[in-house]
Amino acid sequence: MKVVFWGKEFSRLRETLERAFEGHEIIIADTSDRAALSEAEMLVVRPGGVDDSLLSGAPRLKLGQQWGAGAEGIDLDACSRRGVYACNVPSIGMGNAEGVAEVAFLHMLILAKRFFRSREKLMEGKVYTPPGVTLWGKTACVIGLGNVGRTISLRMKAFGMTVRGVNRTPLEDRGLWGVDEYYPLSNLEGAVRGARFVVSALALAPGTEGILNEPFSRAMDRDAFFINVARGGIVDKEALLRALDGEWIRCAGLDVLWEEPHSTDDPFLSHPRAYVTPHIGGVNDAAMEGTLRFISRNASLAAEGHRPAGLLNETEGERREES
Repeated sequence: MKVVFWGKEFSRLRETLERAFEGHEIIIADTSDRAALSEAEMLVVRPGGVDDSLLSGAPRLKLGQQWGAGAEGIDLDACSRRGVYACNVPSIGMGNAEGVAEVAFLHMLILAKRFFRSREKLMEGKVYTPPGVTLWGKTACVIGLGNVGRTISLRMKAFGMTVRGVNRTPLEDRGLWGVDEYYPLSNLEGAVRGARFVVSALALAPGTEGILNEPFSRAMDRDAFFINVARGGIVDKEALLRALDGEWIRCAGLDVLWEEPHSTDDPFLSHPRAYVTPHIGGVNDAAMEGTLRFISRNASLAAEGHRPAGLLNETEGERREES
């Protein structure tokens, strides 16, 4: 099986990939090198564009594999028409959802404990200052109860928090995931009122782009901390900027931005009320091991003519067989 890893960032993993994909031919290609697609049987991509134009240059392709869970950049209909399986890596149990949840708590604690202000006071020789906020006893709102959202809500209970969960559809087993109250996505504003911590774990889709807008920002309490570990695109950028400038909310912690790679002059990087990390939620040792194991197994399944795991679509051939 010829496996093309699409993006120069995979170059730093060459030795690891060659070990994990022993028995397969590994090609690491820059996204500008369309010629590399001509012999590809499996294409592994980071979040980005896999569309009909790209697929037309890969006539031997059997499998388009997302490196990670977020597959919004893959045109599933185009893959189905061309008989190409499209797959992602399930986030939970692979280190991805767990790592993203930990980064959500990193931001919650940085904001609540005023970490950077504490460092300043330390260097000034002062102690017992600044006063912080506990997570214990506070109400948190988790927006999006997929794998990541549920992993976050479960851990919130360990901190002694009351958890509100927002989702498109009710979560029947929400008690098992630490969710005390359920709100539909149509009632975002009601869900965030009175919540000290608001954490977004909502998937980016046509119906969620920009959904966290100005009315949403204005509905949050003035002492609320907003954390986004999902995708930048679900938040109205200008509305959040106005919320911080106008002190509608206290602070924001962001692990994602609206453009990735981001511009170094992005206003949130220098904003005194925003704290940003470079999309590190799913970048950890466990996620690397789990992702490699999952994708290499899919390469073997595809090579043997079997359906891969983490499948997101049906091919036209399968649809005809079913009919």
